[in-house]
Amino acid sequence: NEAYEYFNEAIGYFKARDFKKAVIYYSKALKVNPKYTKAYYNRGSAKLNFKDYEGAIRDFEKVLDLDSEFAKAYLYKGYALMRLDNLKDASIAFTAAIRIDPTLSKAYFNRGSVQLKAENYELAIDDFTKALDQNPEQAKAYYNRGLCYQKLDELAHAVEDFTAMLDIKPSHDASYRARAKAYLKQEKYEEAIADFSSSLRKKPEDAHSYYYRGYAKLKIDDLNGANKDFGTALEIKPTHKNAMINKAITSFQMSNYDEAMKDYTNLIKIDNSNTEYYFNRGITYLKLDAYENAVSDFDKSIDLDNKFAEAYFNRANAFTKLKKQEKACKDMKKSAKLGYKPANGHINSLCDS
Repeated sequence: NEAYEYFNEAIGYFKARDFKKAVIYYSKALKVNPKYTKAYYNRGSAKLNFKDYEGAIRDFEKVLDLDSEFAKAYLYKGYALMRLDNLKDASIAFTAAIRIDPTLSKAYFNRGSVQLKAENYELAIDDFTKALDQNPEQAKAYYNRGLCYQKLDELAHAVEDFTAMLDIKPSHDASYRARAKAYLKQEKYEEAIADFSSSLRKKPEDAHSYYYRGYAKLKIDDLNGANKDFGTALEIKPTHKNAMINKAITSFQMSNYDEAMKDYTNLIKIDNSNTEYYFNRGITYLKLDAYENAVSDFDKSIDLDNKFAEAYFNRANAFTKLKKQEKACKDMKKSAKLGYKPANGHINSLCDS
């Protein structure tokens, strides 16, 4: 009776979410009755709630010493092991729980989560499917199964699962992002834009979503919208390299050459050994009639890759503007020799003048 009274007091603290106090009273019950199976189980559950995973495992193992067919003790022991990244033993515990009680949807879900972490996507899909057979409202199982389908490039199935997740939990921003990425791969750019927009309403400081939405806009030739999204991504995360690259591209395509020049300069600051960045900034300087700067960038590009035929061609154009015909002729011949066909049509007029 004394153990039972302590046990009931512990339940009260547990329901009030005072888990550490609950552990104290479950421990008092166990001091009176060291074979109180349910007290070990409940104490393990309380420990899970404040992330004492090692302590929880010890309690669930004590439960199983007293009752080897206690399915949920295996389930939550497996969960604690999973939180400690002991995936192999966690999977063994979930399998034991399923053997005892094949209706435990959480055991299938958690074993599927272990398989997902281990990149065993087909096995994970099988477990998430079984979890959903037992509990069709287990929303996260749709999301995780969708991630597996996405990894296997089964995009139609992935979209179906992310949609099912959102039908149950419309506020799940990660599902919008994941579905949007699946739409991107399917080249469904309008749908991708709509989903990234929904995700950004939930998580407005996500630089990656701005970048991907900008990429989708770029694919439908919305240059202004794409440029703005790449810019916003960089405001949030100034080191987002892909956003930098695409912002430079869209700035150039919009004939905003001053901005493109700044964008390529920022890229060169983070990677000063990339020949394409110098080359593209050189082209931008040509558009700005800054021919000396253009020559300097084409010089650097050629220093990094002395077989860059197009860089010789464009340096020849810059030399022509600077009235340096001999250098222009030499570069044009070099470009043609390296196989850049447009150079052939310029050699005679340039070198004979």
